Amino acid sequence: MPRRRHESLGDYISSACFGGVAFLSLLNGLEAFYAGNIFRAIAIWIVCVLLCLAVFRFAIARLFDSLGQKKHRK
Repeated sequence: MPRRRHESLGDYISSACFGGVAFLSLLNGLEAFYAGNIFRAIAIWIVCVLLCLAVFRFAIARLFDSLGQKKHRK
């Protein structure tokens, strides 16, 4: 079974890095939006969403595992 929990300091550090870069990309997207670069802002915000998903990767994996177990029970 794959590992689905935060167990090491490295997991916390990588999640914090993903969160920090997501915050910076949000600010960068806002800056591009206010500068009139709408398409660049949208692209940066898509990256921001993906980075936010990376922060919660273990929780998302556990959610999909539990949904998969419910399917197999029926």
